[in-house]
Amino acid sequence: MRRLTAGLAALALALTACAPPASGSAAPASAAAPAATPVPTAMPKATATPEPAPTPAPDGVDVDLTTLSATMVFAEVASMIRTPEHYLGKTIRMRGPLMVYEANPALEIDWFYTVVVQDATACCQQGMEFVWEDGTLPEAGTMVQVTGSYEAYDCGGMIGYHIVAQTVEVLG
Repeated sequence: MRRLTAGLAALALALTACAPPASGSAAPASAAAPAATPVPTAMPKATATPEPAPTPAPDGVDVDLTTLSATMVFAEVASMIRTPEHYLGKTIRMRGPLMVYEANPALEIDWFYTVVVQDATACCQQGMEFVWEDGTLPEAGTMVQVTGSYEAYDCGGMIGYHIVAQTVEVLG
C-alpha cells in the first residue's frame, strides 16, 4: 500500500510540475524571458597552415635508423613494411647483423640478404632486405651498416621492397 501511495504521489507531482500556469496567474520569476545573446558580426577567416618543407639531412640520408633507440628502430621498420610507399626512393641507413637466407630458385634469386633489427627486449626481429652489386659481403652474423635507396622490385609476381645499397660497411 505504501508503494502505491508513493507512486501516485510521484505521478501527481510530475503531472502538476509540467502543467502550464492557470490563466490569470503570473509566471514565476525564474521563467522570465532569457537575456539576448550577442550574435557575432563576422566569422574569422580560416587560414591554411602551410606544410613544412622537409629538411634534407646533411649527409643525404633521409631515414637514419642508426641514431634511433631500439624501440624506435623497430617502430620505423614496422612502418616501412606497412606503408612502403612513404619510403620509396628515400635513402635509408641501418645497422645490425647480416643474415643470409636461401631463396626459392623459381624467383631467379639465389639468396636474400638482410640486416636484422630487434626491438628493445630482443624478443621480436625484423629483417630489412638489401641488395649490393658492388662488392663481396662478409659472412652471416657479421655486424654491418648499410646505406642505400628504398626501392620496389618484382619478387615472383609480387611487389617486394628492399634497399639498393650504395655502401656496406663491416663494423668491428
